[in-house]
Amino acid sequence: MHEKIKKLSALVDKLIEQNFKLKTESKSMRNKITELHRKIEILQSENQSLLIKTTEKKNNE
Repeated sequence: MHEKIKKLSALVDKLIEQNFKLKTESKSMRNKITELHRKIEILQSENQSLLIKTTEKKNNE
């Protein structure tokens, strides 16, 4: 019986460790996604600005 308790305890410890690792990886991925969204928004804004400038330049010619 004592051996079973040791094995179960070891399994619980392993699950806790895996859970922590997955939570850490998940948080890291969310942060990367958030950063990529910011970069996309900046690029979209820059592209829109360039498009407006190009359109204005063509209209003034």
